[in-house]
Amino acid sequence: MITRKTKVVPPVTPRIVPVDPGPRVLRYGLLVCAFLGTAWFSYEYGRTQAPGSGEETPTQSGELQQRFAALQRERDALEEQLTDLQQVLEQDQRNLAAQRGRSRILQQSQTAPRQSLAAEPQSEPETPATEQAAADHALTLENVRIAGTESENLFRLAFSVTRDRDDNERVTGTIWIAVNGTSGGKPTRLSLKSLSPRRRSFVTMGFTRQQEVTEELVLPDDFLPRNILIEAKPYGDRYTGTSESFDWSTSG
Repeated sequence: MITRKTKVVPPVTPRIVPVDPGPRVLRYGLLVCAFLGTAWFSYEYGRTQAPGSGEETPTQSGELQQRFAALQRERDALEEQLTDLQQVLEQDQRNLAAQRGRSRILQQSQTAPRQSLAAEPQSEPETPATEQAAADHALTLENVRIAGTESENLFRLAFSVTRDRDDNERVTGTIWIAVNGTSGGKPTRLSLKSLSPRRRSFVTMGFTRQQEVTEELVLPDDFLPRNILIEAKPYGDRYTGTSESFDWSTSG
């Protein structure tokens, strides 16, 4: 009897994509911008407040006040730019975490025991475990409400951030809010910092099952709101964030 030899083709090992160092460079650039902006503002403020050789006249005092107000506006603009850079950095960090997760899955698939070459293929593909885990760890926004007040420009925003898993693990992160509309007939987006009486850029997120959020928003006189954007960004790669837009519809 002649025995036929079967040639076994070794499986192709998937190539692991190297981690992009872009977020680290962006983080350094962000720190440098913040340092330079703070140093410049401190220098200008100290220079304007330095005592002169003679007595200060009312005209000079008014000019100093105007200069100081201009510096404050420039400082606020730098803070706005810093906030935008922080958002970009957080997005890059989430992308990097997702890429690392895919790399770990590829590494595990390389080290996992190989199936027998004689094994019969499965009739139907199974749902990947990573997709099921992402669905179990996703955050959701619920019960979004916008209520008017006695003041024409003051509104109260309320909503809930929840998760589906039935355990006591704590979720932490940030919640970003913005209102889209028109000002002077031009499309305009206003951040929470420009609308909140407390002038904060975001809402701190921290809960185990559900977090109730209530915020006051003061709209400019010439601003016509269209919709509101809410984005929940958890820290790390354990949970998946969510971002939704809701029509501006008030009650009360």
